[in-house]
Amino acid sequence: MRWVYYAKLSIVLMVLQLSFLVASKSFAHELSNGYLTLSGEDTRQLEGRLSLMPYDLEIEVKLDENFDGDLTWQEVKAAQPGLHDYAASVLRFTQQETLCRPDFNDVAMESISGIDLIAIPFTLTCPTDSALVVSYQGVFDMEESHKTLLTATIGGASLTDVFTNSHRESALATDSGTTAWQTITTFVYQGIIHIWIGIDHILFLLATLLTVNLVRKDNRWLGEERTGTILKSTLWLVTAFTVAHSVTLTTTALGWYQPSSRWVEFGIAISVMLTALNNIWPVIHRLVLITFAFGLLHGMGFASVFGELQANAASPLLAIASFNIGVEIGQLVVVLLLLPVLLALRHVRAYASAIMPLASSVIALIALNWAIQRF
Repeated sequence: MRWVYYAKLSIVLMVLQLSFLVASKSFAHELSNGYLTLSGEDTRQLEGRLSLMPYDLEIEVKLDENFDGDLTWQEVKAAQPGLHDYAASVLRFTQQETLCRPDFNDVAMESISGIDLIAIPFTLTCPTDSALVVSYQGVFDMEESHKTLLTATIGGASLTDVFTNSHRESALATDSGTTAWQTITTFVYQGIIHIWIGIDHILFLLATLLTVNLVRKDNRWLGEERTGTILKSTLWLVTAFTVAHSVTLTTTALGWYQPSSRWVEFGIAISVMLTALNNIWPVIHRLVLITFAFGLLHGMGFASVFGELQANAASPLLAIASFNIGVEIGQLVVVLLLLPVLLALRHVRAYASAIMPLASSVIALIALNWAIQRF
């Protein structure tokens, strides 16, 4: 009946509209990352630097003076007093409830993992060489997922921490550095959170696994009856993705090369789109190989949060390994939640002919929107 056709068409259009809405409001990673570094012989006097993304600072300080969307170095320099005021308002250093005084220096530009940041250097003067408590309150009101990596080298001790919306204060003792267990727990947690809020990584996993419960026969998708085959295919695909992104996450985070963040993010969006389209019009049948190739791109995206670990963090290899383990835990949770659903849906006749193609189309449209935004 005609009304049934129009009802189905309306549902499809609503789903497509929702996909564009999700795409326009969703981002791949913590696109709001900052860095706070401190160094010195003791806590009486430290050299520091707060580095934040221009977009985050633009919202707070209004850097783009003529509102033309093209931020120049002259505009950044002109906004220096405002940048100093903002840094002073979000940073607080105390020793036994006594405030330490930061004196801010000329702002500068720096690049970390291919991302341009505005650096606000300062000299911190404290009354004694006792333990220092660092409080950071920046950006969180605008972006809850914002993270700032704290790296401190005080005397012979190296310390690492991550400021998040729920963790805005860190105590730096001068007689000991960050313990191995602290490094492990901090970065395993960050890895788990990173994969869970990394919507494009989750959509890539979903697009990759949407056909794992199907088999291609006579140019048609049919339900795979053998559970063992589905589990084996899932294991191969997840392993390929894991190995690939572990390699590039580690090598990129260690600074062996610095790919352009813009092109990595664009490539990730394309990988999601192509994987989803391949479900509808299968061209590549060796999914393990293409999953491995795309996993290399996703690993570079995972590494963005580790831009300067290789230079300043205590035990960078341990931090990177812990973050990687966290990513795998987060990824495994997603797969374990998805797999039972896919096992059940293989017996639904409409899955191969309608549900899977529609889901793949929505994912492809979201990824296309991302690609356009990032190009």
